[in-house]
Amino acid sequence: MGLFSNHKKLCPICGGPTPRLLATKVEDTPICKECDRKLDLPDGGLSRMTLDGLRKYMAFYEGNQALRDRFTETYRFNFGFLGGSMLVDTTHRLFRLRDDANALAMEAANLKSFRILEDNAPLFESGAGVLRCHVSSVPQKIRAMAPQIERFAAEKREYERLEEMERMMERRARERNDGAPPPHRPYRPRPSFSAPMPFSQFRVELTLTHPYWGSMSWKLDGPSLDSDYPSAESYLQKYEANVTDLHALASRLMGLIAPGAGEEQVGGAAAQPSVTRSPAAFAAQSAAEDPVEQIKRYKALLDSGAITGEEFAAKKRQLLGI
Repeated sequence: MGLFSNHKKLCPICGGPTPRLLATKVEDTPICKECDRKLDLPDGGLSRMTLDGLRKYMAFYEGNQALRDRFTETYRFNFGFLGGSMLVDTTHRLFRLRDDANALAMEAANLKSFRILEDNAPLFESGAGVLRCHVSSVPQKIRAMAPQIERFAAEKREYERLEEMERMMERRARERNDGAPPPHRPYRPRPSFSAPMPFSQFRVELTLTHPYWGSMSWKLDGPSLDSDYPSAESYLQKYEANVTDLHALASRLMGLIAPGAGEEQVGGAAAQPSVTRSPAAFAAQSAAEDPVEQIKRYKALLDSGAITGEEFAAKKRQLLGI
């Protein structure tokens, strides 16, 4: 650490030198960077910790080393830029709440329950030995917006017709070159589609039974309609891709809680209270699907404007394992 190390204020945990600047503190006492790297606590967890509590945590962290060494990532879900990731080791039935080799590895028994929601409406959730798959109202709501989208498209066509007509009149005035001023073009605001979306974001919520973690949640933005070229079809393509990915996450989480658990549909005309398909079968289907074919599917979403280039690149890296 050299110039930036403070050899006068040693870490109360390991005795190493602490940083001179921006040191993490517990009970107003700085700790070293090495101990700081071992901290994997929920927001606000460190601020409530005493030095004695930190020593107990470090002992727990060292005891967790065996699980961290065993952890082998078999699945991850990324929650977008700066949104974080959840990693799962289905082989050893372990999971991590951060994409960080220093993060705690948790056992399946630490996962008590989970919910995946569209705003406040459940989409997937753990049940008693079964994954509950709720029928969403989002597709129905977005299709109900078709008349509104068509009215906007008509307004935009009229706006573009008038703009083109006035540009043509200006060109003719310049071609006459008779010194007359060009015709006045009235201000005409460009139409922009604006309407409340069926929902704003997906939320993934975990309830944990763990010495240091009681819960965890992530957010993922839902799709939206383009303000210039709204398309219910493009919206539904992106929405269905999101739901497919979240279903894969839910299946793996359910597999941690209850291996071999099935699924039941909740709501909708075709509601099925009995088991329909096991997460293991879903995982086998996903594994059997050619990554190249999946990349082609996401490339079609990119070409249609349903996903961004950044989202396509991230999904491509995930499917290729790079």
